[in-house]
Amino acid sequence: MELFDLTKIMFENPGEYSNVNPGEKRKHFFMLNRRFAINFPLQAHALQHVGVDEVGVVDFWQRFLRKQYNKTPFWMFVKGTKKSQEEKEKKLNIKEATIKQFASTYGYDLKSVKEAIDVFPDQMKKELSQFQKMVES
Repeated sequence: MELFDLTKIMFENPGEYSNVNPGEKRKHFFMLNRRFAINFPLQAHALQHVGVDEVGVVDFWQRFLRKQYNKTPFWMFVKGTKKSQEEKEKKLNIKEATIKQFASTYGYDLKSVKEAIDVFPDQMKKELSQFQKMVES
């Protein structure tokens, strides 16, 4: 059983949850606790110490969250950095390599260039496009 299969069962099918074996719960304990920490950081922190009964913690999460949600909550599905980076590149039509080269050529900090892209997207897109054309020719 995969992580998202277990979360779907936890929220949407409590009858089937009782049939999930303890090994599956133990296997996904860390990632479940990490996902639930997105919305419930205090509870997740209290349940992460060494030696905790992992199966009992997963059962607690199921009972605790089942009272509030009938379906898997939207905050469970967090985009990874790779996927969000690809979306930004598609939006800008400028590759990460070009941004890095732009920063190193002009002596800028990469973080500052990325912040400038977020704050001034139109101007930076225009400037990076010009830079890309200059480099390619």
